[in-house]
Amino acid sequence: MKLRLRGTVKRQDLSNPTSVDEFGNARTIVGKYGSTTELTWGHFVGVEAYLCDKFGHESKELAIYNSSKNDRSNFSAKGDSGAPIWNVKGEILGFLHSGMPKGISNHVTYATPGWWYLEQLLKQFPNANFWGEKWNLNA
Repeated sequence: MKLRLRGTVKRQDLSNPTSVDEFGNARTIVGKYGSTTELTWGHFVGVEAYLCDKFGHESKELAIYNSSKNDRSNFSAKGDSGAPIWNVKGEILGFLHSGMPKGISNHVTYATPGWWYLEQLLKQFPNANFWGEKWNLNA
């Protein structure tokens, strides 16, 4: 009963949500298992944001919202940072890094896009195989 994470959501697919909510708004249902909140569900609406600080450092962000207005549970909390956020196919959408509190709840969670994160890792480790099913101990 485990979902194998394999691959990342392609950048061009981020803007194509796969379902709709109860109000007809486009979204992609996502999940994550964090150290603090464990297994939670949320939704991604398909917007990739770019932030730039005064030094010109660019940041790529994905906003993940709690699962519904009726569900008061938070998608994430302090201590969940680094958790992969995935879609129902087991593709990594992003990696959780922070949240935006609103009152007593964390109504938006921010993630670094998985495609970008993997791209940066491969620059540093070009021969890395993240999705292998077998390992050669003699390699």
